[in-house]
Order: sequence, then C-alpha cells, then structure tokens
Amino acid sequence: MMNKSRKWLLALLMCCSMSLVVTGCDQLKKDTTETESETESETESETETETETETETETETETETETATEPQTFTTDTTLEEETATLVEYDTIRVMYALDDLNVRSQPSTDGEIFTSYASGDQISVVGATANWYMVSVDGYESNGYVYKEFVGASTASESETDASTTDADTTTSDSAAATTDTSAVDLEYGVETYAEEFTIRATAGANMRSEPSQDGEIIGTIASDTEVTAIGYTDRWYKISYNGTVGYVNKNLFSAD
Repeated sequence: MMNKSRKWLLALLMCCSMSLVVTGCDQLKKDTTETESETESETESETETETETETETETETETETETATEPQTFTTDTTLEEETATLVEYDTIRVMYALDDLNVRSQPSTDGEIFTSYASGDQISVVGATANWYMVSVDGYESNGYVYKEFVGASTASESETDASTTDADTTTSDSAAATTDTSAVDLEYGVETYAEEFTIRATAGANMRSEPSQDGEIIGTIASDTEVTAIGYTDRWYKISYNGTVGYVNKNLFSAD
C-alpha cells in the first residue's frame, strides 16, 4: 500500500514538472516574439525617419536653388528714389523686344518684387523710362512693371544691332556735351564713309548721339523724337550726323530720311 502511494505521488510530481516546463517554454516563445516585433518596429521607424529627412532635405535644397536663379544679373549705383525721380511717361506705347530672358519687377530696382517675366524675343509694350529701367504695360496686370534697359532693344537680338536707350520727347542735346568736330581718327577706325552731299534725316524715336559708331561709344547728346538732323556720313548701321554744332553718331534704325 505504501509503495502504491509513493507511485501516485511521483506521478503527480512529474505531471506538475512537465506543466511548468511547457508553461515556461510558451512564455519564452512569447517574450522572444515580442522582442523581435519591437526590434522590427524600431528598425522600420528609424529607416522611415531617415528616408523622410533625406527626401525633405533634397527637396528644400532644390527649391531654394530654383528660387534663387535669375535669368540675368546686373548692377546699378542709383537708389530707388533716384530712379523714380527720373521717370518719364511716354505719350504713346513704344514696342520693343526682350534681348534675353527678362524679369518684370514692381519697382525700378533690383529689390522690386518679380511678378512676371519675358522670354528672349518677346514683344514689350514700353510706356515710360527712368535712367536705367523701362516702365512696361503687361497684359493681365493692372499695375505697370519695370525691366532693365540693358536687356531690351528696338528689335530682337537676332536682328540688327540697335540703340535701345530712349529719352523724354522734350529732351535736347546736353548743355555739357562738348562739340566734336575732328572725327577723322574715329572714321578711319570704323570705316565711316562720307556722303557726297549732306541731307536731312528725322528721328523716329528718342535716340542717343555717341562719340563712336558703336554701342560702347560715349553718349555725348540726346535727340528727341521727330527732330531733324544733318547726315554727313555713314557705316552699315550708323549715321554720322551734325546737330546743334556737335558731330556724332546715331543708330540708323532710329532715323528715317526725308
């Protein structure tokens, strides 16, 4: 009887031991599964964060670069107040052309807000001018804008060279301009031919008179639209003229022969 009780007791102990072992294995398996799940979750989270950060950084860099890009660069020493003080509004619209990609600004200054732009070759409606800027009328906008004169011409860049600068219709030759009478050296350098007989030509727009038949020539006077001057010589693109005692050179595109 005693031996039989011992056998039952041993069997009971073995069952309890096996139950504890099975429970422990299940718990270990559960802990291992949770640890693996947490590790995978942390790894995926870190990877997504790094990817998002890299993407945002690249996008911000590209956006900043595109915003900072200008179609052209230029400098001017005049202030906004000085430019505005020289503003002259034209009686009629003057049609000109963009010689390069060109920003239109809200003020005659590099600090003016850019609200639209022209592509090279686009037609521009010029309604006024300051010392360094043209005031333009832009379709679709109530307010006028401003474009830098250096990038505007009387014709497109692919056509003949033009003198883009214009002045007030009432402006005459500058009082401070010295009379130029001996131009033989300039004529020889640029191959200026002399007309057998002098004749009258008329300005079709405001024009600059220069010391040389070149866009780089010093401006020695200005001629208002519809003013008559005397043509005394020529090159393929320039007239040599005499006006109010001063001899200089003007762009042919801005004059017509009477």
